[in-house]
Amino acid sequence: MRASVRPLAVGWATLLVAALVPLLAPLPAMAAEPLFGHDVSWPQCAKDGGGYSLPMPPAESQFVIVGLTRGLPFTENPCLADQLAWVRENRKPAHAYTIPAFPTADQLNEHAAAGPRTGSARSDQLHNVGYAQARFALATLGRVDFVPPMVWIDVEPRKAQPWPTATPEQQLENRMIIEGLMQGLGDADVSYGLYSNASGWKSITGSWRLPDVPVWATAGRLDYPTEAQDRCTQPSFSGGPVLLSQWFDDKRDYDMTCTPDGRDLLKNGARRGSP
Repeated sequence: MRASVRPLAVGWATLLVAALVPLLAPLPAMAAEPLFGHDVSWPQCAKDGGGYSLPMPPAESQFVIVGLTRGLPFTENPCLADQLAWVRENRKPAHAYTIPAFPTADQLNEHAAAGPRTGSARSDQLHNVGYAQARFALATLGRVDFVPPMVWIDVEPRKAQPWPTATPEQQLENRMIIEGLMQGLGDADVSYGLYSNASGWKSITGSWRLPDVPVWATAGRLDYPTEAQDRCTQPSFSGGPVLLSQWFDDKRDYDMTCTPDGRDLLKNGARRGSP
């Protein structure tokens, strides 16, 4: 991908526990080896379709994480259907990811009052906007008949629609967006996790601690996976368990499972939709 908060409600906690229960079961010895995969999104679309014509994963890729947006909330990856067709034709286990951002004035006006929070406080309005971002992502999944076992929330700086980060109050507001998005996915019984890095997460959220939420941690631009492997064992940016790690170069984003947890989730998650 280049692209004071209340605790999770009981329903969300139950969802996360249910999503991670398979991870508690012992795996055979051969399952200790990680899986290696890739993530794709609008940069893999053709240039005449709004992308950069970057290559799709090679045939040996063992899993794929597919981006739902065109880099911002309330947008769609323009070649999502084609990418999912590739995933299905090649029988790759697949997750999805969606990208939140701080709302524009128009987005705030449109979604502030439509959501689970009924108060007029700004925190309630921002929570509802995050919830709306989740509902948009869920509608996208429904439109392309894709029900992945996990939807990752990609929290990183967005030049086109930046997160305000100058003060702790702004970072708290950013958390409201992310919290609303998590509730939106959780209310739909969709398991979710967080993608970010330590510096981005600190800048956007003030190093928000969410130890019960799984993590997909990026090591950034690398030519080798050593540092990405380290992400599997180092403390994560949010305190959550690291299930996947990532690194990238000019052509592709590379991912690996942090065994056994990430591997088990990919191999045993209930991936539904078209075969």
